[in-house]
Amino acid sequence: MRKKVWGAIAVAVAAVAVFASSQQSLALWSDSASASGGTATAASVNLTVGTSAGTSAAYTLANLTTATTPVVPGNTVQAPLTVKNSGSDPLQWRMQSTSALPGFTLTTYGVANEGACPAGVNTAAPAVTPVTSGSMNASLQYPVSPAYMPTPLAAGGTYILCMRLTVVVGAVSGQTTNATFTFQAGAA
Repeated sequence: MRKKVWGAIAVAVAAVAVFASSQQSLALWSDSASASGGTATAASVNLTVGTSAGTSAAYTLANLTTATTPVVPGNTVQAPLTVKNSGSDPLQWRMQSTSALPGFTLTTYGVANEGACPAGVNTAAPAVTPVTSGSMNASLQYPVSPAYMPTPLAAGGTYILCMRLTVVVGAVSGQTTNATFTFQAGAA
């Protein structure tokens, strides 16, 4: 009988020890604190392309209009386009053509400044490797993969694209054309 009593006491002491230790562990895992009032400011994502700004905007590159200087197959029309991060946080961005231009090929270059992309008809192409090139018969996306530029654009930073359209055989004679692109931005 004595063994049973001491056994029951030992079990009770063990149960109290387990319960007390679990309560102690819970006390170590929870905490609370108070803070005085303050101001929280959210960062902003804002992409400016030419005169368009926002996180998504359509932009027509007027300098690629072929109405003022007629072009024929084999001619090129080129102009620079500055993409700027006008927000306070780094951002990712991408460009997509939103209008099909049958008879034209678009080649884009990343250049150091607008002077490296002389605007006009039959001007010299930039002396850098193109970042993308393709027929404008359908929508083009830049970059193709990954979905956004691989390097985020820092707050206040700029990226200059040199947009170069080449007139190919089969372009519609007498056609006036504007190239329209959609730019999208997201937090990096």
